[in-house]
Amino acid sequence: MISVIMSTYNETAGELHGSINSILKQSYQDMEFIIINDNPERDDLKEILKSYENSDARISVIENKKNIGLAASLNAGIKKAKGEY
Repeated sequence: MISVIMSTYNETAGELHGSINSILKQSYQDMEFIIINDNPERDDLKEILKSYENSDARISVIENKKNIGLAASLNAGIKKAKGEY
């Protein structure tokens, strides 16, 4: 299994859907997909991410309590990752 880690902050709904769907449609399916929401003020991002998390067991969402930046967000995802790669 591999771990795919992505952080989101200020993307549009269209950009977020496009990014997530691109990962989910890959031919390699043995993966976990960890998405970190680094903008807790954006309720629309929370709703989109929760919808994906509820519809695909490979997805887990981490909600930062406040904006901590890309590097720290990705490091939080790495700490949760279970994949070999």
